[in-house]
Amino acid sequence: MSGDGTRPAGEHQRGPTNTPPPLPRGAVATGDGGVRPIVLYVDTEHERVLTDPVLGASHRARLDVARDRLASAAGATCLVAGYAGVSPAMVEETGVAAVVISGNTTDWADFDFTAMAGLLDVIRAAPVPILGICAGHQLIGLAHGAGWGPLGPLAEGEVDPDPRFAPGQRKERGFLPVRGDPECPLFAGLDQPGTFFQSHYWQLEEVPDGFVGRATSPWSRIQAIERRDRPVFGVQFHPERYDAANPAGATVLRNFFAPSRE
Repeated sequence: MSGDGTRPAGEHQRGPTNTPPPLPRGAVATGDGGVRPIVLYVDTEHERVLTDPVLGASHRARLDVARDRLASAAGATCLVAGYAGVSPAMVEETGVAAVVISGNTTDWADFDFTAMAGLLDVIRAAPVPILGICAGHQLIGLAHGAGWGPLGPLAEGEVDPDPRFAPGQRKERGFLPVRGDPECPLFAGLDQPGTFFQSHYWQLEEVPDGFVGRATSPWSRIQAIERRDRPVFGVQFHPERYDAANPAGATVLRNFFAPSRE
């Protein structure tokens, strides 16, 4: 504009632009003009399973269900990443609102833990809320110095609920009771004991320093842990594998994500 309020020749008046404001980090646009946060689901399954024609297809089907259920519980978009690609820098760059660490079907002895160094660093730093499920629960314990091991051999007369894996070992398999601490945010609004899907023969043998035990079951006394100074939780059971008859897992997921939805 010139000093007298007239517009110089050749300059056209510009109307309002339609450029949207930049999205917050860790968010994606929705069709209605809103934004949704992003949560990260870390897949801890072994490469051998992922590349197997049969096992890989079954794993991907379960992964898709879990991703959709996490997204629904969080009111967010769920990003899936393999464990080897996760690091503090990756979490910072994506700006995710929370991290959920999956279970797996492979014995820990088969893993190269150097590939998990970045994920273990994320667990220790806890830059955002973290929920570890089954193997993820065990990794939280490992990252903080807790011991782990099998539930132990079957006693005489005990029935193996699934001899396809770890035959002869005690295991929890199927929908089973877990008694949660009502003081733990994960179990808010649930009757005790709750019923959750389980599939494991390995467990934490101690509550890691800086954590408190939050749930037990008849064969596994450390079914849930909570970090005292940060929103980090581990659950030995699978809250993402709920069904219409056993919906408690859905409540645990919603409770975990509740702060990020506010």
